[in-house]
Amino acid sequence: MNSSAHSRLSDTQMALLLAAMAAVMPFSIDTYLPAVPAMAASLGVGETDIQQSLSIFLVGQSAGVLLGGVFSDFKGRRPVVLAGLGVYLVASLGLILLQTLPQLMLLRMLQAFGAGMVAVSGGAIVRDHYEGRRAAQMFALIGVIMMAAPILAPMVGWLMQIIGGWRAVFGFLLGYAALVWLLQWRFLPANRPAAKPAGSPLSIIFTGYRSVFAKPQSLGFLFFQSFSFSSMFAFLTESPSVYMKFYGLSNGFYTLLFGLNIVTMVFFNRITAWRLKSGSEPANILLIGIAVQFCTNFLLMLLSQAAEMPPLWLFAPLVMVSVGTQGLVVANTQACFMGYFKAEGGSANGVLISSQVLIAAAVGFLTTQLHDGSARIMPAMMLASTLCGSALLFALSRHVWLNQGRQ
Repeated sequence: MNSSAHSRLSDTQMALLLAAMAAVMPFSIDTYLPAVPAMAASLGVGETDIQQSLSIFLVGQSAGVLLGGVFSDFKGRRPVVLAGLGVYLVASLGLILLQTLPQLMLLRMLQAFGAGMVAVSGGAIVRDHYEGRRAAQMFALIGVIMMAAPILAPMVGWLMQIIGGWRAVFGFLLGYAALVWLLQWRFLPANRPAAKPAGSPLSIIFTGYRSVFAKPQSLGFLFFQSFSFSSMFAFLTESPSVYMKFYGLSNGFYTLLFGLNIVTMVFFNRITAWRLKSGSEPANILLIGIAVQFCTNFLLMLLSQAAEMPPLWLFAPLVMVSVGTQGLVVANTQACFMGYFKAEGGSANGVLISSQVLIAAAVGFLTTQLHDGSARIMPAMMLASTLCGSALLFALSRHVWLNQGRQ
């Protein structure tokens, strides 16, 4: 994307375009959550088997961002986005027609691969044009727009089930991806890619990611975002069972509670935007998010251990606050991490996203293995994730706050 092309789009227009692209991922993950019981019954498998497809999805996404990140640096962001959406469209069509659990796993992985190629380009485009607080503001603006997707996704999934069963959920994903492809083809400007490095495709990928890991001081932000997302992913993995099986909530009420989590996230996102406009540094806002997430997850674990069935009126709001802290975390960790990289923005974002999804996939898989039908596993895994992320953040990147203290 050259500067003249970028100037034809305002910051808000660019945020809308990138948010439409980024929303492919939350729609892919969240739309089918209310359909898990129906899918399990239709395919003749257990609900835990269907839930494990979330972890499979994240593995495929990780592969997509690893390849897409490097190739977007020297092929350009636009071709990678359009190719990724093309793969996603083919996989979504297959998901409408699937008949077995292995087909579900394979097609979800392929769908995730395409989605990963799309997702990795958005952060790189922001990094191409924004730095520091402005980058964090842009990430926050994209975030608040695309948060409509997780709010709408379970509702859309529920509605699609009513209209055409669980297969209609994947029909919706096919239609949305086709619309996004057209928008990106029409409006996403081409960037001027970096010179292609010499060597085989494998050596090119290795060189791109080696340059990212050559800056270990950035990795604390990468690990905290990964484990913070894993805290939320433990909720995504367990929430259908906890709310609909353990508490006996209806599909519609579960959808409502799920949406309220995203409302809380939007609220914290707006606090991030306000603090950034007031001159606060992204790293300092991140500290607030860490404190709130840790305290909330700690209270959730205490509550779940103290009572066999924690009161829903207290349990659900605490979950909302914990999930909502993503609004204090994501934009600021992205800005802090991506601030270390310029030419290798695609590779850096690929490392960030792939690390996030691989760690979340491992946490999600462990959560399903520990599943015992109670409300105890989800809070325990959420707290463990926050503790791991915080320890790695301060072990690797505490220099950010130490340097501020010396100034």
